[in-house]
Amino acid sequence: MNFPNSLKKGDKVFLLCPSSPIIADEDIKKCCKVIEKLGFFPIMGKSLYENYGGYMAGNPEVRVQDLHEAFSRNDIKGIFCVKGGYSASQLLDKIDYNLIKNNPKVFVGYSDITNLHIVFNQKCNLGTYHGPMVKSNMFNDFNSYTEISLFEALEKEKWKYKEPENKKLHLLNENNLTNSSLTVKGPLIGGNLAISVSTLGTPYEIDTKGKILFLEDVDEKTGSIDRMLTHLKYSGKLDDCHGIILGNFADCSNTYKTSNDEIYELNELFNDFFKDYDKPVIYGIESGHGKPFMATLPLGSVCTINTQTKEIFFEKI
Repeated sequence: MNFPNSLKKGDKVFLLCPSSPIIADEDIKKCCKVIEKLGFFPIMGKSLYENYGGYMAGNPEVRVQDLHEAFSRNDIKGIFCVKGGYSASQLLDKIDYNLIKNNPKVFVGYSDITNLHIVFNQKCNLGTYHGPMVKSNMFNDFNSYTEISLFEALEKEKWKYKEPENKKLHLLNENNLTNSSLTVKGPLIGGNLAISVSTLGTPYEIDTKGKILFLEDVDEKTGSIDRMLTHLKYSGKLDDCHGIILGNFADCSNTYKTSNDEIYELNELFNDFFKDYDKPVIYGIESGHGKPFMATLPLGSVCTINTQTKEIFFEKI
């Protein structure tokens, strides 16, 4: 997997909206300021100024043009997505994948950007970063943990995931693991659960074979998460992978009560769903839509899960 060189102070960073638009002009100015505060020189894509249909940052051609410009310019060293939302999937059949493969850049984003992570990893052999976005995470919630994790992921070749204070990882199915599955590793793939499921049956389908599958989501009901996990199961994606990491599932809840007037919580679903699964399932990594902590994950790196110590390691190879 090709991970580009880390960014240096003064590097030009291209900002774009592959999905939904920025509404307020004032937010565009804030985007510039936060990137400058990080020590980089912001280059603004046309998509930051576009609004098409209310949920698209310009038509697909505008957003693809931004993407192609960012990857083709020699003076651009990194690409930061400003926000997620909807409609990045419209770009997949319009992208020049050879251009991206031949001009690797640091690429950071998450949520609806999962579409792009998957195709860049699989079609371009480009290592990318499931990390904070400019408007979504750097305006008000860019704490020291999130910033340190971003630069650690960009700069290091090998490192261990560090939990924020008072947070811990949980191994869901410890009783089912054999000696051969106590430590597993493979390239890290995935991102948003709903987006990953939406790729199934398309030319851009997520490939989990021999990999560690990372999943997170936001604002989904427990029943919907159950349905999407079952879809992954029936498609063979959970059998194909070597292990699963579950990140933030922010604002995901169950609105239905049982006959005893109790709520079937999300952690109960995870425990029930994976109770017979014979590969490691780690829950609680602070990456996704949960605020204020956002760990940056290097998609495409070799990820190792040690179930005995409940530690996760990353290595760019």
